[in-house]
Amino acid sequence: MKRIILALLCIAPIAAFSQTLKEYKASNGKTYHPGDTVRVGLGSMQDGSFKYVLINQLLPGPPDPRRSGGMSARKDMSGGGYVIKKIKNAKQFTSGQEKVVFTIKTGGLPTCDVWIEEAIASCEVTPCNDSKSNAASPQFSVADELTKLKKLLDQGAITQKEYDAQKKKLLGE
Repeated sequence: MKRIILALLCIAPIAAFSQTLKEYKASNGKTYHPGDTVRVGLGSMQDGSFKYVLINQLLPGPPDPRRSGGMSARKDMSGGGYVIKKIKNAKQFTSGQEKVVFTIKTGGLPTCDVWIEEAIASCEVTPCNDSKSNAASPQFSVADELTKLKKLLDQGAITQKEYDAQKKKLLGE
């Protein structure tokens, strides 16, 4: 019984109420629908992992190899396009705030939840609303993404091999 209560207390603060949406017009000017592809930029954490793209592991088993210190998606998801499985408007139990969350397919069994507005604001999803772009007409800049990747490489947060792989993805090679 204690385990059940503990599990509910862990889940309840995240989303006490959720409503499935057929579409969502995001702050980056794009309207997203289930079945559309959302482009993942670079992780906003110091090590290149994601703060607002979270792995859902529904089945017990070995940890997902894309995890980095908990449920955050690792930097190797950067630059990929992922299909939106579900869009939901979730109300947080503790704060009462509403968050729009995209559930995306990652190619394997686990899915990821993307806190879309936070991910857009931090450029974890592109096009994003960073201080360099015009919010009225946000655009995905390959040059900016390459600059971010180079910075991560120089800081030692990613390897040369990871840099080259992400660069190829961004350049469509």
